[in-house]
Amino acid sequence: MANIIGMHLDAETTEKYSLETLSARKTAEIEMHLLICESCQEAVAASDTWVAAMQAAAAKVREAEQIEQPRRRVAGR
Repeated sequence: MANIIGMHLDAETTEKYSLETLSARKTAEIEMHLLICESCQEAVAASDTWVAAMQAAAAKVREAEQIEQPRRRVAGR
């Protein structure tokens, strides 16, 4: 990803961008590229949707685990 402006984003970079785990410099490079590349805009939108869905699913699992823990303690008494 030396010169992101003239190249398309790969899947790993797109996912890291959606997860906001890239450095400020890399994020700025990607955003410059996204200004001109519709294909990468679509890839980022799809990645953003996937990341949001996974975060929502993880939150539901955590919530279910928190509800289930007190039930187990009561049942185990």
